[in-house]
Amino acid sequence: MNYTLFTKNDLMALSKETRKQMAHALAGVIISIKGIDKIEHHHEIMGSVLIGIGVVIIGLTIYHHRLAKYIKSFDALVFLVEAIVLSIVSILYLQDGKKALPIAYVVASLAYLVAAYRSYHRDKKAISHH
Repeated sequence: MNYTLFTKNDLMALSKETRKQMAHALAGVIISIKGIDKIEHHHEIMGSVLIGIGVVIIGLTIYHHRLAKYIKSFDALVFLVEAIVLSIVSILYLQDGKKALPIAYVVASLAYLVAAYRSYHRDKKAISHH
C-alpha cells in the first residue's frame, strides 16, 4: 500500500502562489513545534519566542494578499525572516546534541534564502516593468 499524502504531480498541479503559501505555513508550524519542544525542556522564554514567531509567520501567510498590497517584495521579506529563524532553530538543535536535524535545518534555511533572493529579484523586475 502506498500512503503518500501528495505525489509530485499533485504538488506541481498547485499554483506557484499556493506552493509559496504552503512553504510559509510549514515554516511557521515547524518553528512553533520547536518552541513547544523548548518549553517542554524548561526553556520557557526561548520556547515562547519561537511559538510567537511561528504564529506570526502563520498569520502573515493567512493575511498574505492584504499585506502584499502595502509591502513591496513581501514574499522575499517573509522568506528572509524564515531563513533566519530556521538558522536559529538549527543552532538550537545543535546545542541539544542533535546531529542530522541541524543539517536539515541549515539546508532548509539556505533554500529559503534562495527563495528570498529569487522572489526579491522577480518582484523588482515586475515593478520596473510597470
